[in-house]
Amino acid sequence: MPKFHTALTEEHRDFINAQPLFYVASAPYAGDHINISPKGQPSQTFSILNPTTVAYLDATGHGCETIAHVYENGRATLLFSSSGIKAQTLRLFCSAKVVEKWDHHFNALRAKMASENGDTVDITGARAIIVLKIKKVMTSCGFSTLPGVEEGDATAFANHDEEHKGEGRETLEAWAAKKIERREMMDFQKLNNAYSMDGLPGLKSARQSQDQNFAAEDTKAWLRRVRRQWDAVAMGFGLGIFFMILLGLIDVLHIEPRFLYHLLDFQRRQMNGVEFHDEL
Repeated sequence: MPKFHTALTEEHRDFINAQPLFYVASAPYAGDHINISPKGQPSQTFSILNPTTVAYLDATGHGCETIAHVYENGRATLLFSSSGIKAQTLRLFCSAKVVEKWDHHFNALRAKMASENGDTVDITGARAIIVLKIKKVMTSCGFSTLPGVEEGDATAFANHDEEHKGEGRETLEAWAAKKIERREMMDFQKLNNAYSMDGLPGLKSARQSQDQNFAAEDTKAWLRRVRRQWDAVAMGFGLGIFFMILLGLIDVLHIEPRFLYHLLDFQRRQMNGVEFHDEL
C-alpha cells in the first residue's frame, strides 16, 4: 500500500542518496506531449535543501520540456526507483520554478546545494537549477521494478562507469565539454532549447539569443493554450449568456427609476432627521 507524507524523512533521504538516477515528469496545461526525463549523477546534481524543498542542476540537452512546462504551470513530479534487491519507489509531487544560469541567484543557490550535499554541485553544460517545493511524498512497494545490484546502488553504478570508462558510451558531460570547447553550446541552446515540442516558451537565454519579444511570444503561447481548451471557453461563454438571460427574466438586472427615486428620498429624509412617510 502506498504511504503519503508531507515532508521528507531521514529514511527518505537515505533512499534518495542511494539511487544512481531519478526521473522528472511534467506536462503542459494543454498539448500532445507528457514528458519524462531521466537524470543521472544525483550526487553531483541533486540536493535536499530542507525536508520540503529539493533542487537539481539541469544540464543542456536536446529539448527543454521540463523547463517550458515549469515556466507555464509550475508542476513537476520526481520519481526515485530502487535499483537494488529491496524494491521501493518514492515520488515527490512538487511545485517548481526555474533559475537559469544567467540569474543572479544561480551561483548562491548552487553553493547552497553544495553545502547541503557536502560535495561540489556542478556539471558541464549546466543551464539552470530547478527548485522544487514538495507538496506530497509518496512511497510504494515498487514490486513491478526490476532488481539491479545488491547493495550500495549509486556507488556500484559509479564504480561500473569508472571501470568501463571510454568503452564506447559517451556521457552527457563529455558531449557538453566538446560543445563548449568548440564554442557551439549557445548556438545549440538557441536552436534546441527555445521552445518545447508543444510550442511553449522555453529557456529564456535561448529565446533572448533569438531576439524574441518575450511579451508577444508569451501572449501567443497563452492564445494557443486557450484555443486548445476551446470546449471550456465555449462552456464558460454559454453559461455567461444563460445567466444573463435568467437574471433578466427574474428582473434582477432591471431597476425601476420609481423605486430608485423612493430609495434616494428615504435616505435624504433620514439624514435630515425627518420621519419617512410613504406619500404614494
